Amino acid sequence: MGGVAHALASGPAAAPSGPTRPTATTAAAGPGGGYWLVSVDGNVYPFGAVPALGSLGATPPARPITGASITPSGAGYWLVGTDGGIFSLGDARFLGSTGALRLNKPVVGMAATPSSHGYWLVASDGGIFSFGDAGFYGSTGALSLNKPITGMSASPSGRGYRFVATDGGLFSFGDAAYAGSAVGRRVLNPIVGMAASPTGNGYWLVGSSGSIYAFGDVSTHGSTSGNAMPAPIVAIAAPPAAPFQIALIGDTEAPSVDDPALLRTRSAINGRGYAFVVHDGDVQDTVTPCSQSRLLAVRDLFNGFSAPFIYTPGDNEWSDCSDPATQLDSIRQVFFSTDQSLGQHHLTLSRQAAPFVENARWVYGNVVFATINAPGSAGTSSSEPGLTTANVAWVNAAFDQAVALGSPAVMIIQQDDPFDGPENVKLDNTIVGRARDFGKPVVLVHGDTHVYRLDRPWGSAPNLIELETFASNQPSSWVQVAVDPASPSVFKVSTPRS
Repeated sequence: MGGVAHALASGPAAAPSGPTRPTATTAAAGPGGGYWLVSVDGNVYPFGAVPALGSLGATPPARPITGASITPSGAGYWLVGTDGGIFSLGDARFLGSTGALRLNKPVVGMAATPSSHGYWLVASDGGIFSFGDAGFYGSTGALSLNKPITGMSASPSGRGYRFVATDGGLFSFGDAAYAGSAVGRRVLNPIVGMAASPTGNGYWLVGSSGSIYAFGDVSTHGSTSGNAMPAPIVAIAAPPAAPFQIALIGDTEAPSVDDPALLRTRSAINGRGYAFVVHDGDVQDTVTPCSQSRLLAVRDLFNGFSAPFIYTPGDNEWSDCSDPATQLDSIRQVFFSTDQSLGQHHLTLSRQAAPFVENARWVYGNVVFATINAPGSAGTSSSEPGLTTANVAWVNAAFDQAVALGSPAVMIIQQDDPFDGPENVKLDNTIVGRARDFGKPVVLVHGDTHVYRLDRPWGSAPNLIELETFASNQPSSWVQVAVDPASPSVFKVSTPRS
């Protein structure tokens, strides 16, 4: 994450007495609930919902600190100095440094991989040094920069990162999302570091006085700006995961009945601050003509949700149609032509290779979420050549990513009820087998049979939970899931009413 650093003995220490924090807020739930500011002498100042984990304090580093990054657990951090020397606090482990190398430019920032088994160091020219399982996704080392690089942050997947320059300009590599920059804004002091939101859809920039600039889905929680600081701020670090809530809905069928019900549900959901909403299939009944006009009307309904909105198809809108292949092509064109979610705010999604672009995957709070186009009831994946194979591959990819990231849980969302017919046996067996091997909480969300259900029906995989959503015209029209990546159970399900 952002720039600062030099390393020290592990284990918590008292937070520096330093400046008062008159602008600090109380702890905030959800992404972006707090951060640490780090000064050039290695003192660390927590703001918002983050604990004090120690500082270099009375042991000043031999070289100025210039960067910092939090561990995936949120229980430790690394500091890095201009020579690339690393100081590890809390549960941060030493994985290598450039302390013994002759550098062309000083190290100014660092970011950790989500597995905790690697990190990157970045120099002021944008040159990258990778340690452990950190991959190379590009650099500005060969470019002539207008302003020097001063910090970096990584994407939640660990397959990308961003650099920030002193003027607040951003450089994105790999799958790191761009959410704006400070170029053109009134910046009180040079930007010296950055830290990413746990969602990957936002970040903070910090100036040398400790002034904070928030972009995307984060907000400020206080700063050291205006305080008499014993040493300049050089970095900001933020926890990778925090509790959040999501909403699950499905089976929006008869337009005359269910569309008004969906509008009521949308109104209720929009006021609750969900991280995202997922719809698990069926956007029309079996008597409504399969048409692009219906799909466009549904897209408009979905785009009225304030939170990012992710949809996976059901059988009524394509596999039960008279021309399934043509209808699925229309669905792909209307709903899945970009890597962005629906809704007024967007999530950047990973999509399966064409033509199966409706299958999506994203990481939020280090939990892996994936949708698969598995139509239920009378529908069957065999209506589209290769879909079953693609679905199985996508499930395997989701679990592979969860293992690589050290994710605490996985959620798979589809339409098909796995106990209501043999449509997707190969897919069902794959989910059960991968869940059993994963060993941590896995939730299979589905619709299809319109009966709310929360169960553990797979004896061979007791960690696999079945969650069936309501139909949209029922009194409880959506399912709320509180997700706490630090909790052993991770998921807590409840059923609000509209």
